Amino acid sequence: MRRDLRSDEEGLTAVIEFLSAFVLFLVIVSAFLSLSRLSLGPNDPIIDRLDEHASDGIMRLTSSSGWMTPYLDGLRDETNGTENWHYANASQLLRSDVLPGLANIEGELDSQRISALSNITEEQLKNGLGFPNYASINLSIYIIHSTNPERSGISLFNDGTPRTAAQNSAAAFRILPMGNEIVEIRLEVHDAGNVPSIMRITEFVPNPEIGDPEWVEIRNDGGFAEDLNGWGLARNGFLTLIGQESLQGGGVLLLTGDSTAMETGNASVVISLGHTGVLGRGMMDGLHNNADNLRLTYNEPGLSYTQDVHIVQYNSDWGFQSGFGANIDENGSWQVSQTTTPGDA
Repeated sequence: MRRDLRSDEEGLTAVIEFLSAFVLFLVIVSAFLSLSRLSLGPNDPIIDRLDEHASDGIMRLTSSSGWMTPYLDGLRDETNGTENWHYANASQLLRSDVLPGLANIEGELDSQRISALSNITEEQLKNGLGFPNYASINLSIYIIHSTNPERSGISLFNDGTPRTAAQNSAAAFRILPMGNEIVEIRLEVHDAGNVPSIMRITEFVPNPEIGDPEWVEIRNDGGFAEDLNGWGLARNGFLTLIGQESLQGGGVLLLTGDSTAMETGNASVVISLGHTGVLGRGMMDGLHNNADNLRLTYNEPGLSYTQDVHIVQYNSDWGFQSGFGANIDENGSWQVSQTTTPGDA
């Protein structure tokens, strides 16, 4: 039986061309997957879970108006549950279950609800979105287009645990209308613990006029609210926990020996500590008039270690006269002045 050599050669050529095309196809697909940050083979289960949390979380955050259910005597008060969570203050929300949805009834983003994000803690947002204990989040919201050119690029919210604090991370984003503006919301989910908000002492009066109380002003420079449980104020030999309230993002906490004996300005939260021995009132001294070690402290829930967050050491060189106060400027330097502004940091 005679073989057709020409036919064999044509068949071999066809096979080689097919294999060459297939190899080229694999090269193109591999390049595409590489550029898309995807990989061939099995996925990391931790990354898969974080991806799922990010995707589900951003849909919950942006697809409803949200809700809050307060607690009464330790029990959920279902009858007073409401979608108007954004009208509650930080301390009211701290004592509630909250899902901070950001959409209005038309399905667009609600600017009031976005502003109210400063009244919830990162932990509350994480719990409301149904994330596990090991997860932490970072949320950023900014305007990408506006009919007013000056508003394009403005950040409406940005806070949470940074990506650098985690080993693994996933992110999801949505672009949605807010009136005549277009807004991007980006939610990152990490496998790291929460990082406390940026809290710092901004002003204090250690030597008030006779009859007036000593006071210390503290500002939350973060976007999220901060649960004050675990936070404390200390001076040489004394330390007291601050309380069980919540300080909104950008808010001012005023600690005083007697809140009824002074103006409190625009303070978000005012707490009297005259009974603790840390801050004085009337003729009773707490802070030393000339030199002391004033500390803002934090205890991680469940741990006994006390962390110094902000320390102010002052001495006689500061020149505190009666009624004078010290406030911190934009460069982090302290200025002593007769003019004081409690609650208006």
